[in-house]
Amino acid sequence: MSKIKFPMVVKRGNVRVKIYSTPSNGCDAYTVAYYFAGKRQRKTFANLALAKDEAELVANRICAGELDVLKLTSADRTAYVRSMAMLQALGTPLEMAVMQFVEAAKLLDGASLMEAAKFYDRHHPRHLPSKTVSEVVEEMLGAKEAEGLSTAHVRDMKGRLRKFGEKFKCPITMVLGPEMQLYTTALKVGGRSKNNVRKHLKNLFHFAQSRGYLPKGLTEADDLARVKENPKPIGIYRPDEMAKLLQHADEDMIPFLAIGAFAGLRHAEILRLDWSEIDLADGHIEVKATKAKTASRRLVPIAENLRQWLMPRHEGSGKVVLVEQMSEKLRKLGKKKEVKLAWKRNALRHSFISYRVAEVQNVAQVALEAGNSPKIIFSNYRELVKAADAKKWFAVMPEPQPNVTTMPQPATLPAHGPTCTSRSIPS
Repeated sequence: MSKIKFPMVVKRGNVRVKIYSTPSNGCDAYTVAYYFAGKRQRKTFANLALAKDEAELVANRICAGELDVLKLTSADRTAYVRSMAMLQALGTPLEMAVMQFVEAAKLLDGASLMEAAKFYDRHHPRHLPSKTVSEVVEEMLGAKEAEGLSTAHVRDMKGRLRKFGEKFKCPITMVLGPEMQLYTTALKVGGRSKNNVRKHLKNLFHFAQSRGYLPKGLTEADDLARVKENPKPIGIYRPDEMAKLLQHADEDMIPFLAIGAFAGLRHAEILRLDWSEIDLADGHIEVKATKAKTASRRLVPIAENLRQWLMPRHEGSGKVVLVEQMSEKLRKLGKKKEVKLAWKRNALRHSFISYRVAEVQNVAQVALEAGNSPKIIFSNYRELVKAADAKKWFAVMPEPQPNVTTMPQPATLPAHGPTCTSRSIPS
């Protein structure tokens, strides 16, 4: 081992701190010497390692011009040396590290900096691919279209989620719950629409998770709060109004109107319906799970008046409704001078449920037929109507056609309250 040469010199810029070997009374001793404030300073240590630590500390402090090194305690010097050693691997100056810590501590307002770093790491994991909100939105829309979701549902998703993507032009990992809450709250729409946006956002973040763009666990969208809904009253049609709509509707609209009014299927469910799922002989409509809003299969009884409306138009298979832009056609129907009825949203289904409850006096039964819970029937759809009105509703029949023989009603048709055999339109 080569012999250590003294004096040893520690250099920092133009600063020179020397370490001398100064044995005393037969014992090793080392003196750190340097100039500070125009005066020569000296300090003696019994251990060379301590002398080196002191020399490096003094050289760094004098070079930086930050502190009066003469006032540093032994604990200060030890902390400094250790801090420099830890920062050396990162290449971060001590001053920069302290500055960043102080700024972070101010923002966190007493919270742990380590917990904040762990939170950031969970939401910005380095191994996940970086996908912007808009990229995930388009990927999800493509997937939903491929799954066969209704055009109306996909169109609704496009409108709501693309606006969200335009607002948040950043990686989806950077979008936080409070920001989304502010976004939904500020929307100039009603409570129901805001809750629909909330539902779409949750689906978007869960989709991102399924594709590996977000870490597993709760997403930022899962804690979005529902807003209070003030639903507008949904009206129903009177029996004479329904008769007028059917009388003046285009031929290709009649199956839609009749099934909505007398079987209560949802708008989208009717559009997905196939003639093979309408069994006039057994007297039921099968709403398959893949076509139902609730993804649950159900059988809906066919009332006698509905059977009469469908029988001359029934085909063995194929789409029941081939009309495009049905909503627009329904609005135009209401504006015809012979009709003059405002088209009411969900009014066909609402009417069916209201009259059906009045007819059978059994909310649970109607809930099964309509594909809803009894609670929803009471809160969203049920209007109080009289049993006599229900009898008139299910007696709305098509006009008898000349040279047409009426087929006898099968004995297996399900009970549907009082059978309506009159072909006259009740007033």
